[in-house]
Parts: sequence; structure tokens; C-alpha cells
Amino acid sequence: MMRKLCSQMLLFCIGCGYAMTVVAEGSPALRLGWQIPWATQGQLVMGLKHTNIPQLVDLEVEYIGFAYGGPLNRAALAGEVDVLLTADQPALVLLSKDPTYRIVARMMYNRVCIYVPVGSGVNALTELANKTIMGPVGAAAERVAMSAIATAGIDLSGIRTGKLDMSQQSALLANIKDNSTWPGVDALYGFDPLPAVFEEQGKAKILHCGKVVSVVIATAEMLSKRREKLKSFLSAFRLSWHIFANNPGFLNQYFSTESRLHVSDAVLDDAASVEPNRWVHSIQELRFDFIPEDFEIFDQASRFLVERNIIKSPIDARAYTDLGIMKEIISEADQSGILENIEIRN
Repeated sequence: MMRKLCSQMLLFCIGCGYAMTVVAEGSPALRLGWQIPWATQGQLVMGLKHTNIPQLVDLEVEYIGFAYGGPLNRAALAGEVDVLLTADQPALVLLSKDPTYRIVARMMYNRVCIYVPVGSGVNALTELANKTIMGPVGAAAERVAMSAIATAGIDLSGIRTGKLDMSQQSALLANIKDNSTWPGVDALYGFDPLPAVFEEQGKAKILHCGKVVSVVIATAEMLSKRREKLKSFLSAFRLSWHIFANNPGFLNQYFSTESRLHVSDAVLDDAASVEPNRWVHSIQELRFDFIPEDFEIFDQASRFLVERNIIKSPIDARAYTDLGIMKEIISEADQSGILENIEIRN
């Protein structure tokens, strides 16, 4: 069945068999570490798992899923993954422990938000003075939330804080009957897709959203001995971004099912709203490099991690970034021939 995607024609093979890995002769599979409940990143992985893109670029992928960044980092340090998809803070923590890793592409921006009960009288960050605010302590969501509150002119010493991770927030809001207050807390902070879910469910009112820079990281071996395999992966990843940007619906469905979040397209569009690649149509418009603001966000993350004694000294992400392979891919002949032969499979 043929379906037109803007100026590109993609072949949809509905009902074809689907294998977890696509075999490429003569080399071991690339072990990809990814985070199962993480929106946008998850749809990009679905774009590899549910198409023949890996086969088209001669790539075999083993998909190794994790609940969040901490266990993924431990797997990386144990040598159990070759490439990992992660956010700014876990990336810096990994680099502090093993400086041989390199950031090889910008993956995406993702939202982190501050929200209150939908019926709360609080309508702006400036009204959070002397309030109780909770969320995943030590995570990027805390860093972005506290920075936004301080920027709004609120003295952080007057804020009461506490730890409430995303699963605990889900449990709390699931049992709420009065949407004007939450027991023991005035505001929460957290990362998508759950803030978007809470908003769609009529349980939360979002006051502010900031963004985190998320990246693709590879081992030293991938950049040296297995450079061509890393090039194949980054080519495949770029193609997956193009498919997702132009036809997100089926990848949203696969992600929703595999993550067991069962979220709507509207929620996933909200989660992706801060990422410019989601809203372009040409593969040439996709951006995988960094702008100065991105590295400023990394610097903020580094300072936060040092202040919290999570890393011992500042990490400059610029010194650990190698975009050479991705630049090669972008500078080479266009991939329209591959695009015309992509099969999207059940």
C-alpha cells in the first residue's frame, strides 16, 4: 500500500513480519541502550524497530531498554551497550566516570514542566513563594524548575521541597478527587510525557516548561574500530527522525503500546513541541548539531551536578563532542533513494 509523505514516497508494508533485529552479515549487532518510557526518543527507536531502515543501511541492532538514565549509565560503564540515547545530566555523569565516551549527535530537546492542581489559585511562577514543591530530586526536571522559579524572583530558601518521582506522582494524581488541591504539595515538577498526560486528564495546570538537551553517545570503539557501523547507525537514526517528523501517528502508537503508557497523539505532540525536528518535512532540514544555547544548558547541568556532589568537578560537554560522522552523512549525496524504499511494518 502506497502512501504519500509530502514530496517523498514511502512504501508501507502493512502486515509484514517484524523481527527485533535485522541481520547484517559479518559483524556483531550494535547494542543500542534506550529508555522505554521516554517520549519522542521512544518514537525514534520505534522508527528503527518497525521499519526496514536498519536493513537498508546494512545494520543489525540489538535494542536494550531501560526504565531511566541511571541503569542505562551502569550498563554503559559495564560495557553492555555501544550507543546510548540519553539526556544532558546522565550524559555528563557518564563522561565524568568514563571520559572515553563521545557525544556524536544531538538527539532532541525534551520538556520538563512545573504544574499545579487544575483548580489551584496559583496561576504564575511568581505565586509559588513559600509553597511546597516536589518532584524527582537530582534530576534535570529539578534543575530546570528551580532555575525558572528563581528567575521569576522567588527566594528559593523560602520554598519547601520534597521528593516525588514520576511514578509516585502518577499514583498521587490517580487517587485525587478534588482537583483544586493535592495533599501535602502545592506544585509538582517533572518530565514528559506525564505532565502532558496530567494536563489532558484535567488534573494539572502547567505553569512553565523548560527544555533539556538530549544526545546520542557512543563508545570509543564505535568511533574507531567500528566507525562504519556507527555511521550506519547515525544514518538510520536520521532516517527514523525523518519518518517520525512526517508521519508520527503509527510511531506514536507503537511507542504508546511498548511503553505501556497508552497516551494520545495530542499528549505526544505536546511532549515533542519543543523539538524543531518534529515539525520539518525535508530530511535536509533536520538538525543534529548544537547551538551555543545547547552548551549553555550543558554548563548549567554541570554546575547543578557539582553543587549536588553528583560529579566532583565541572564537565565541559564541548570537549567530549565529536560530530564528524554525522557531518559526513549530511554532506554526502541525498538519501532519497533509500527513502523511497522504506517499509513500515507491523
